[in-house]
Amino acid sequence: IQSNETSTGVYNPMDEVIPIIKDSGALVCVDATSSMAGIKIEVDKLGIDVCLASVQKAFTIPPGLAVCSISQAAIEKFPQVKNRGFYFDFNDLLKRAEKHQTPSTPPIPQIRALAAQIDYILNQEGLENRFERHAQLGKRTREWAKETNFEMFPEKGYESNTVSTMRNSLNIDIAKMVSTLLEKGYRIVNGYGDLKNKTFRIGHMGEVTVKDLDEMLKVLSDIVSDLK
Repeated sequence: IQSNETSTGVYNPMDEVIPIIKDSGALVCVDATSSMAGIKIEVDKLGIDVCLASVQKAFTIPPGLAVCSISQAAIEKFPQVKNRGFYFDFNDLLKRAEKHQTPSTPPIPQIRALAAQIDYILNQEGLENRFERHAQLGKRTREWAKETNFEMFPEKGYESNTVSTMRNSLNIDIAKMVSTLLEKGYRIVNGYGDLKNKTFRIGHMGEVTVKDLDEMLKVLSDIVSDLK
């Protein structure tokens, strides 16, 4: 399951969904691409067997790495899976990891960047402080949406704290809004797929501060006012 759906800005209630899956005897794999390092995921408490993410979102380093945690139950299950392929052959990955090796040529710059970023997150900002900052970013964006009369796309209570998706409640030119904001030095994005021009998304993850967000929202408010 996805913990955080990037295109819709929905954060799934994993504490409600995962117990249902576990009761069936199935293993649980969570896609935490846009939530890991930004939203608290209690992997052991929830009984998540595989928790996957990539590093270009809330970790805030260049793309090129996938990271994951694997439960003992998953480790014991993998040898029983036929035709599991190469990329998800966790048995091979574990054997190589014991020798401090990777299955193929490793992206050394990204690995060093990840090590440095994890050190910063844990020993400078602090993990709980990081989660709280993202919670503040999500809250501030939702407040702005309400002030500007944009409806949030997710149902109340299921909004993400790393990316916010809003409906085009004002029926303005979203493409024009996005391009004008880019000219001012800030990037947000139009809705994805069928939601294009019906929604827009604001990413507020990684090293974005509330001050950064407020500065962007002020500029965006002026653009929205001009487009009404």
